[in-house]
Amino acid sequence: MFNFTCVKEFIVHHPVATEKELDMLQAFLVSNQLPAHDLTLNNNLLLVYFNTHENLVGSGGLEFYDDLALLRSLAVSPELRGQQLGKEIVADLLKAAHEKNISEVYLLTQTASFFFQKLGFKPVSREQVPHAIQKSSEFANVCPASAEVLVLKLK
Repeated sequence: MFNFTCVKEFIVHHPVATEKELDMLQAFLVSNQLPAHDLTLNNNLLLVYFNTHENLVGSGGLEFYDDLALLRSLAVSPELRGQQLGKEIVADLLKAAHEKNISEVYLLTQTASFFFQKLGFKPVSREQVPHAIQKSSEFANVCPASAEVLVLKLK
């Protein structure tokens, strides 16, 4: 007898390209208790993931600062958590970072440090973070000082 409840849903993704898509992403992030008001389309790669019913079920993004990037907006719908979609989103973002010749990817988190450390990210003190990342909206204004900072060196 087969157990079909474990079959992973078919997911497709594409970059956010319009203000309407950005609004949809922001609403999704807010529903997942993540900051979204400061997201823009400028100098960012924002990915959205849809299931076969065209429901938004995942997201992730990179803000670019020369050869550095800030990973943010990683979210997965509650019903799909634990099915590796978060890992898939991070892999897609890291592939894009490699293609843009990014040397380091930073992130801030209050809840997912263990998840990101399993993917190779390492904790780093706020003082060690390059100035360009420290000046980002997320680092300077959005995330609280209690958020943990992690980095993944790509080069």
